[in-house]
Amino acid sequence: MGILIPTPETFAAWLLFAMGLNFGRAFGKSLDKEIQTTDWFKKQDKFAQWIIERLLDATHHWWIGGLLMLSSNLYLYWFGVGLLVDDLPDIPRRAAEIFQELKK
Repeated sequence: MGILIPTPETFAAWLLFAMGLNFGRAFGKSLDKEIQTTDWFKKQDKFAQWIIERLLDATHHWWIGGLLMLSSNLYLYWFGVGLLVDDLPDIPRRAAEIFQELKK
């Protein structure tokens, strides 16, 4: 059993794939850190800050993209592929962090 790597076959699929990649780049790499430096965030009580930090840390393109790929909508599928591919470089580091936490 191997992993099937999807390849867009139409202009619409390529466009949505590129849009997913672009969306991931625009919002993903530093958004959580940027939010935590805002005055709005700093004005939240400690519990709210903790919840927001956890939600930002848990939300990643690869799984959001994967969920979109599971939808029956072809357009959401290719947008999801773009999100997933954008986050691929971060997955090994994230997995290592999770396994380190599990060892404790």
